[in-house]
Amino acid sequence: MDMNLDQVRQELTDIHEELLRLPADDFDRRAELQGRKTELRQLSAQLIEGEPLHDAEVLRAAFQRLSDVRDQLLSNYLSPGRSGTMDTTFDGEFTSMVNKAMTSGLGIDEVEARMAEIIKQMKSTG
Repeated sequence: MDMNLDQVRQELTDIHEELLRLPADDFDRRAELQGRKTELRQLSAQLIEGEPLHDAEVLRAAFQRLSDVRDQLLSNYLSPGRSGTMDTTFDGEFTSMVNKAMTSGLGIDEVEARMAEIIKQMKSTG
């Protein structure tokens, strides 16, 4: 089955969420998911390279779609003092550590890099 960029991004998000829910000792499933995540990131790069984005409307739609994906991913971030399970609160250091791990696992950097590319394309198309 051929996947489009939206489907790839959604599966990456699903994998990240599953990784967060997995018990720490489920090494086999973690390895399987990490392998799939690598495959999807490579596919994502190939899809991005192949996208003909010259039309201003197409560029705006692609930017908006990526912006929505980024916002959805960022909404999962923790904030210091936010209540966790069993009436615990997250301190700043823990929150920072978790958010960094989430950033690397979700591919937010890739989404934002693609958004920057689209902005450049929009500026060059007038």
